[in-house]
Amino acid sequence: MKKLLLSLAAVACAASMSATSYTLYDANNRGEWSGDGNGYTLNVTAGGKSFTIATAKGGYNNDLVSPSANASWRFYKNSEMTITSADIDMKQVVITFDDYEYNGTTYYAALDLSAGWSGSLSGLEFTAVSDGLKSVTMVAAEKQVRIVSVVVSDEAGSTEPPVGPELPEGVIYSNTFESEIDGWDKINDESLSDFSGWKINTSPACLICNSYYSGANHAADAKIQREFDLTEYMNVKLSVAQAFGFDFPTSQVENYRMYIISDAGTDYPAFANFPEVPASGNWSKEFADNQFDLSEYDGQKITIGFEYLTDGSTSRAWELKNFLLEGDKNVSVAGIEAEENAVPVYYNLQGVRVANPESGLFIVVKGSKVSKVIL
Repeated sequence: MKKLLLSLAAVACAASMSATSYTLYDANNRGEWSGDGNGYTLNVTAGGKSFTIATAKGGYNNDLVSPSANASWRFYKNSEMTITSADIDMKQVVITFDDYEYNGTTYYAALDLSAGWSGSLSGLEFTAVSDGLKSVTMVAAEKQVRIVSVVVSDEAGSTEPPVGPELPEGVIYSNTFESEIDGWDKINDESLSDFSGWKINTSPACLICNSYYSGANHAADAKIQREFDLTEYMNVKLSVAQAFGFDFPTSQVENYRMYIISDAGTDYPAFANFPEVPASGNWSKEFADNQFDLSEYDGQKITIGFEYLTDGSTSRAWELKNFLLEGDKNVSVAGIEAEENAVPVYYNLQGVRVANPESGLFIVVKGSKVSKVIL
């Protein structure tokens, strides 16, 4: 029976490799979009083939936000997306959604499709198929959805999950914040103008938050945070640099601070280093590097965030860059035994986690071991 399963797996893998898939967008590589609130365009070259993704307001009443502005692409209700291929006949498009949930609201749903296409939703994955067309238009007719990846193929059933970049040894996560905010969740940021809130600044290149717009200061309680899995790490440490505009604290202030959420509660490690107060001008001339010993969180899952809080009487611009989380891999006999007893996690061939796999070919992750199995 085992030989039969292996033979079937080999046949299935060979069949899937006979077609070509192209990743046009994923949360770790959002691309350079052009446009404005009426619509954004991304030109992609993948596997030597040319594609274009274009968004349009459609029936959406407000301005669109660039798909590269948030951790996942916010595809607003009644807005449109058109994918065009100059070089291939597309037979399948797989959209993977974010599992983010807020106050019981989820952000995944089936999409309306242009003529010649049909689609189905399975968990966090929406698949559109055709006999082979150069273009498809999708509408978020039911509600806003948040897109993590877009993969197209010249055959049905052949897409594979995008592979992220490998990190240097000892690095758990790194982001200079020069071009993107990958995997970070914004909280209460929607209440601020597009010109304020948490975003990537261009000069200097950094993560920035402020609440000054339309010629006035505004009240704000905006956070940005990301979860980190430290279960396999020890001697964890963090470094991040900060600077300011329009107000220049020389020691820790309570309304602009970093926080760490763990099973034990929420801690607020204080910044020790602050940039010098500039002799002139409204902005710090340099960034001040800060280091934090996070070894007390070794082996845990934590959330690291930055809190921007103001009553509107002032509006300090807080700038952050060079976020680097490091640690030593914890390899032990206990860890090996735990891995052997680890609960297997199943994914489909699009990289989407499947809670209750029933039949088909799946990728199985058990500890650090990855394999394929047919059920």
